[in-house]
Amino acid sequence: MGGSKLPVIAFYAIYQILIKEISRYGFCKLGKLGSHTASDRTSRTAGDIEIFDQNNHLVEAIEVKHGQEITLQILYRAREKIIKYNPSRYYIFAAKDIKQSEAEEISKLITQISSEHGCQVILNGIIPTITYYLRLIESISDFIEGYSQLIASDNELQKIHKEKWNEILGGLMNEE
Repeated sequence: MGGSKLPVIAFYAIYQILIKEISRYGFCKLGKLGSHTASDRTSRTAGDIEIFDQNNHLVEAIEVKHGQEITLQILYRAREKIIKYNPSRYYIFAAKDIKQSEAEEISKLITQISSEHGCQVILNGIIPTITYYLRLIESISDFIEGYSQLIASDNELQKIHKEKWNEILGGLMNEE
């Protein structure tokens, strides 16, 4: 338990930097990184990560699906959140691809959400998206520092996750 939060923390660390560096987010702020063990209904959030404008309106929501493929059911839940919270973008990053037997229906639902609610739904893989985002930020050191702080302060991660990250960091330090 706890390992599924690691990619959420990675995205959060990246968005902490993107909020400062990309003009699109000039007047935005990140919502607090919430519990990854709380259900969607009890967390009262639109996603794992939320970005708000200066008026505290939700601009973007990011949902991370560790170890899962993107299914129609995941998209139906996203649509419910889009209706309730009204973001302009909703990202779903998953460890696996779109469920092929549902791909056509998923595509239709994305188009329907866009036309009915004006929300752009973006689906992509966790690793390709993190790789792409890391290319956008100015300093990988800032990411590593932010990610390390988030891992150290997170109460849901197990000791083994924190030890493994420290081991990785030690390896990076020895390379320099």
